[in-house]
Amino acid sequence: MSAVIGGVRGRHASARSGGLAHLLALIAGLSALPMVAAVARQGHCVAKGWNGDEQFWRGCFSDLPAQHQIAGLDRGLGGWIAGDLGLEQLPLLSGAMALVAELVPDGGWLDSSRWYLALWAVIVAALVASGVVAIGLTRPDRLDLATQAALSPVYVVAALLSADMLVVALVLWSMWAWSARRAGLTGVLLGLAMLGHAWVWGVALALVGAALARERRAELARALGTALAVVAGAGAVLLALTPSLVTAPVRAWWAMGSGYGSPWHVPALLGSALPAWSTTTLTALGALAAAILGLALLRRPGRVPSWAQLAAVVVPVLAITGKATPVQAALWVVPLAILAGVSWRTHLLVVAVEAVHASALWLYIGGLTDADKGLPAQWYAVVILARVVAWGLLLWSLWATPEETAVEGEGGVSGSSSTPRISGAAAAPATLDRLPASSTPVPAAGQRRINPPVTERP
Repeated sequence: MSAVIGGVRGRHASARSGGLAHLLALIAGLSALPMVAAVARQGHCVAKGWNGDEQFWRGCFSDLPAQHQIAGLDRGLGGWIAGDLGLEQLPLLSGAMALVAELVPDGGWLDSSRWYLALWAVIVAALVASGVVAIGLTRPDRLDLATQAALSPVYVVAALLSADMLVVALVLWSMWAWSARRAGLTGVLLGLAMLGHAWVWGVALALVGAALARERRAELARALGTALAVVAGAGAVLLALTPSLVTAPVRAWWAMGSGYGSPWHVPALLGSALPAWSTTTLTALGALAAAILGLALLRRPGRVPSWAQLAAVVVPVLAITGKATPVQAALWVVPLAILAGVSWRTHLLVVAVEAVHASALWLYIGGLTDADKGLPAQWYAVVILARVVAWGLLLWSLWATPEETAVEGEGGVSGSSSTPRISGAAAAPATLDRLPASSTPVPAAGQRRINPPVTERP
């Protein structure tokens, strides 16, 4: 328990209580606490339904039941394969949403929406716990990071808004596979994640940089080759089966202008929306900035960042400079930042700003139909800019996070032993036959030791 809560293990405690498996089971169980709060936030909408402006005033909007109602998810996998569903997610997520819809019992729209959210609540809770375990296995020397991931309030804010936690869990497990030197499994998991969200391609780019910096070229070739083979193989099958499953999300992204949460949406909030081509250009420049920042991190003297640390710098830049930066983007960023070693203080600051942004967004959307109750567009623009500043502070914190000294791939992201400990710097075992050497000379026989006053400086 000392690696989690901070107390000293009692002398009557079982030896198993300090094992990695036992501690990870306990930590993963803690993730139920924020997930219960996330479900509780949906209380009003569960009772009254996800429709009208009330879901925004109550802060219980979720894209999952909304998509079940408006995208034709009641048709299940058959409708997805036929391309009849109105989903704009990439194939992995759209297919997962259609698959879960198959499990919803027949009934009215409200009962079906409740079932759909309940099923996803169970799935997301399992994915959150799974991600916590992946972080713990990747960094067994820093179980405080797994505890951060388990108790993060980011799940209260964003976990039940979408199916994005599936992609996040795949990314976290791919990082564990890389740390365990399982390049093939890394490629499979990363390839599946790349089929779910565009930001994962930034994670793949970070893998290239981190692997080359650590001279793991052969493993990189295998992992990246496997990932691209998964993407190409699945893409070829989907294009042959139903091309719109692949092309429709790309066309929708290309045609859209700025969206909620993006700094490129601020001009629209002030009355002068940017044309679609300019937001596409700005997004491309943002991707270039992310690559340059990652390269700068790699070239810092005396520092070789791990994959997680590099990805935790690249992904926030990709997300905040995208055409839209939805509330659930916090799910993409926070777990990676935790795995990279961000502090609780920075973590909670970012999530607090994310909670304010989510509330501001719901109030702004509600205000589009009732201006007397809603948030004015100008104030929502201020919140977006404050969010950009908070993410900038996160990047600064990650930039300043000290790098571990061991070699990546020997038990952890930056190397670790299998002994759980609460901080990155482990002390040598304190045993009677292995005590630190004293810097004070031992007096000879017959001599008296003279100790200085406690107030005297050396």
